[in-house]
Amino acid sequence: MTGTDPLAPFGAPLEEIIAHFGLHRVLLAALGAQIARHRARPLSSLVALDDHLRRDIGLPPKAASPPPLPDVLTHLR
Repeated sequence: MTGTDPLAPFGAPLEEIIAHFGLHRVLLAALGAQIARHRARPLSSLVALDDHLRRDIGLPPKAASPPPLPDVLTHLR
């Protein structure tokens, strides 16, 4: 026979946590962790990166702004 130690029940550590902190606090913490995990991060942080940093992490540089449009009034004279 093998000399294995008997395993503790799966819920034993959870029961200890509930006994120490209370069911209400444990459920709120679990719900908060579940909600926080599914929040999407805003992508605006990539827009603010300098071109040197973008190149360092493998992103293409930001496109340069288009040249200003010619003044229509000067061409009509």
